[in-house]
Amino acid sequence: MEAGSAAARWRPGWRVWAVVPVLLLTLAVGAVVTSGSSLVDLVGTNPPPADEFDIRRVRFEPGEIRITVRNPQPDDLTIASVTVDDAIVPYSLDGPGTLGRLRSSDIVVPFDWVEGDPISVGVTSSTGIQTVEEIPAAVETPTPSVGGFFGYALIGALVGILPVALGLLWLPALRQAGPAWLAAFMALTAGLLAFLGVEALSEAFELQAALPSALGGSGLVLLGVALSFLGMTALAGRLNRSGTATGLALALLVAIGIGVHNLGEGLAIGASFAVGELQLGTFLIVGFMIHNVTEGLGIAAPVARSRVTILALAGLALVAGAPAILGAWIGGYTSSDVLGVLFFAIAAGAAFQVVVEVGRYVARKAPGGLTSGYALGGFLVGVAAMYVTGLLAG
Repeated sequence: MEAGSAAARWRPGWRVWAVVPVLLLTLAVGAVVTSGSSLVDLVGTNPPPADEFDIRRVRFEPGEIRITVRNPQPDDLTIASVTVDDAIVPYSLDGPGTLGRLRSSDIVVPFDWVEGDPISVGVTSSTGIQTVEEIPAAVETPTPSVGGFFGYALIGALVGILPVALGLLWLPALRQAGPAWLAAFMALTAGLLAFLGVEALSEAFELQAALPSALGGSGLVLLGVALSFLGMTALAGRLNRSGTATGLALALLVAIGIGVHNLGEGLAIGASFAVGELQLGTFLIVGFMIHNVTEGLGIAAPVARSRVTILALAGLALVAGAPAILGAWIGGYTSSDVLGVLFFAIAAGAAFQVVVEVGRYVARKAPGGLTSGYALGGFLVGVAAMYVTGLLAG
């Protein structure tokens, strides 16, 4: 009996078995690392990657050009020379001259550039590989100031808050719509959110493709989508214990999903002004204003049968539109493609989750459910409306 009890006490528990795969993986990885190049030699070799830098940003200040470079290669890279319009120029470094993997440094070039003229800058590594960046027009890079801070805030408000608030003015018309038509408008909300989700996901993958593979590749996008989708799911559960969000709770979820997407739109506008693409920035402002009016309709539809105050509607407009202000500040004063990837990935996950919530609402409340002609037609109209207005912002 005592022997049996001792055996039971020493029997490995689930925690021990959980550690076993990790230990075996560690041993396997160690064997691969210590084998050196012998494993690679079995399948042949590929040419090494070009020893070129990644020019992250070019900033123009009075009498000088500042070039931010990063080393995307696995081996160290050394800055050997710098050119402006194909001419070698003197420079100083605000950072190390030899960069390890994913390390950055600022190159300061004394140069009397001319406002509005095209210019090209090049950075050559010690192995003789040059990276060139073409700038269509040299424009002084904006620095943080009260005027600029207010200007980006005004741009964000025009792009985000104003069109969403105008879209909310459709609420009186929605209150007079019959149940079938209201279901169509709810399905339209799902359609426009589905479009925003796909659009944000496409933007995220496009930005991710320009990042070094060491930063996670598509995994960074999927991480952002998963985090936001699960986070919005948890929020939906807290807002409505019955399992399906309705009324003001559903409108709030829609506003949050739209707001995260508008954060990315503000980021794009701020970045375009920061690099001197003024015409593009202005075009984006006008396009996004038209594009975002339909978002207000999507927020208004869930509260068409609920009592809601003007203050609550104003709050929904701020939740959906104000993130564009934050995005404009970030895009105008910082330079981070990683943030751009995460913002758009989070926007995609949030939009997809709200589509699920709206689908549940339509399935439960709409005459005929999800398969009714009103619901299917409303969804298609929502996608088409976002596509047509999106052409103006593209």
